[in-house]
Amino acid sequence: MDADPGARATGRAARQREWAGELAWDFGELDPEEDGAHAGEAGGDGWVYTERMIYMPHTYFVNDHRQGFREDDELRELQSAEELWLAEQDARYKMRRELFPQLGDDVFIFANFNQLYKIDPTLFRLWLRILERVPAAIIWLLRFPAAGEEHLHRVATEWAGADVARRVVFTDVAPKHMHIKRGRIADAFLDTTECNAHTTAVDILWSGTPVLTWPRHEHKLCSRVAASVACATGQGRAMVVGSADEYVERAVEWATAARHEYTYDCPPPGRAPILAPDPHTGYVKHRICHGPAMDIRLQLFMARDCSRLFDTRRWTRNLERGYAEAWRRWVAGDDEPDDDCDDDSAPAPEPDPAAVRALGPPDRRKTRWSLRIERRIADALATPAGRQRAVYAPPGGSIWVLDEDDAMPSQAWVREMLAW
Repeated sequence: MDADPGARATGRAARQREWAGELAWDFGELDPEEDGAHAGEAGGDGWVYTERMIYMPHTYFVNDHRQGFREDDELRELQSAEELWLAEQDARYKMRRELFPQLGDDVFIFANFNQLYKIDPTLFRLWLRILERVPAAIIWLLRFPAAGEEHLHRVATEWAGADVARRVVFTDVAPKHMHIKRGRIADAFLDTTECNAHTTAVDILWSGTPVLTWPRHEHKLCSRVAASVACATGQGRAMVVGSADEYVERAVEWATAARHEYTYDCPPPGRAPILAPDPHTGYVKHRICHGPAMDIRLQLFMARDCSRLFDTRRWTRNLERGYAEAWRRWVAGDDEPDDDCDDDSAPAPEPDPAAVRALGPPDRRKTRWSLRIERRIADALATPAGRQRAVYAPPGGSIWVLDEDDAMPSQAWVREMLAW
C-alpha cells in the first residue's frame, strides 16, 4: 500500500496534465470508435477496453418472451387481425377497470416499473412537469421498495404541489407473468434515463405498450439499453428522443392527442366475451382508443411475433457468426490491431465545414466516424468477396455482424444507427 497519499495525488495530477497537455484531448471528446488510435491513446478502442467489440444487428439484448409468455395464443389462433386487436383492447379495458376502478376512461396512464433507485431528481422533475401539463394523467409506479412511496409523494408535494403529487400512484409488485400481462394497462411507459429499464423494457414492449426513452449519455451503456431494444422493434424513431425537452414534449403529445370512443355489439355465438355484456341489453361496450401512442401500440402488438427483438433463434445465429469470425481471426493470427488498417491514404469525403462547426462535439465525432465507416463499407462492396460476407470486420477492428437476410450495411443504415 502506498504510504504517501500526497505523492499519490501528485502523480495523479501529473497524469491528468499529461493527458490534457500532450494528447490535447478533453474527457468529453473520448470516442471508442475513433480511427487511427489503439490501446492507451485517446479515441482508440483501447480507451476503456483492450478487446474489440462484436456489434450485433438490431440489439445486443437477448430474451425469450416469444417462447415463454404466450398467454394469448388461443386468441391469436381463433381470430382475424381485426378481431384480435379488438380483443386486446377489451382485455386492456377490463384489466384497467379492475386495477384502477376510480380512474375515468379519459385518464392517460403513464407508467414506470423499475426499482425506485433508478429515479434520479432530474428525471423526477421531468415527470412532474409532464403531469403538470397533462391534468388528466397519472404516473403509475411500483412499491419497489415500499419505503420509496412516502418519500416520492413528499418530494412531489414539495416540488409540484398536492394535486400533482396525488397523481403519482403506486401498486404492489406483481409476479412475473402478471407483471408482463398487466403491462398492457399502461398507455405509455416513461423510461428512467440515467439507468434504463432493461428486462422491464422488453417486458413492456412485449405487452404492446410504447416505451419513451432518452439515451442520456453517449458512452454509458445502461442509459442506452432501452433505445437499443426500442429500435429493434422497428418503432425506434417514435419512441427514442434526444433531449430532456423532447422527452417531455413527446410524452405530453402522446397524452393530449389520445382519445377514445365506444362501440357496442352482441358477443359472437360460441365464444365467451372478454367484457361482460350489459344485463339489460345484452350488448358489449368496447372502448376503442386512438392517438400516436395507440398507433405505436398497434404496430408493436400485431408485429411482435415477427419482431427482430423477440426472435431468439435469429439472435443466436447472429451471435454465432460473430464468434466464428473472432475464432477465424485468432486461428489466422490477425486478431491484433493492424497498423495499416486505419490507412487514410484514401481520405473519407469531408462534410461541409460550416455544417460541422455548427454541431456539438458528440455529433462531430459521429459525423467523422460515419464517413470513415462509409468509406470502408464502400471498399468492401467493391469486391465480390466483400459482398458475400456475413460480417463486416476490418483487420484489427471491431466485428459488425450482419443479419442473415441483410446486405452489407449501407450508408443510410450507418446514419440511422448513429442517430441514436
